[in-house]
Amino acid sequence: MSRVKAVVMAVAVCGLIAGGMTSPAFAGENGHVAEVIKHAKEGIAHENEAITHLEEAIKGSDNAHAKEALEHAKESMKHAEESLAHAEQAAQKPKGKKK
Repeated sequence: MSRVKAVVMAVAVCGLIAGGMTSPAFAGENGHVAEVIKHAKEGIAHENEAITHLEEAIKGSDNAHAKEALEHAKESMKHAEESLAHAEQAAQKPKGKKK
């Protein structure tokens, strides 16, 4: 059971990192935005790995809390990926004339 708790905690931390890394994307120049996007992608990769480990850890388990944690981790992943997509769109230079 402690392994499941550890994996749940890892997923939560990765979710915070992946989701939170895109917020500063609007604060700086394109170099800063690119760096934030890079870190967000790394965070999403780590969260994917954590979800995989959580799925393996609860396989065959009847622990409702662990299964709910897995569902929340998957939901968190969707939000992180959406945040990353928005950050990538924001990093693109607008087309057309500058005023």
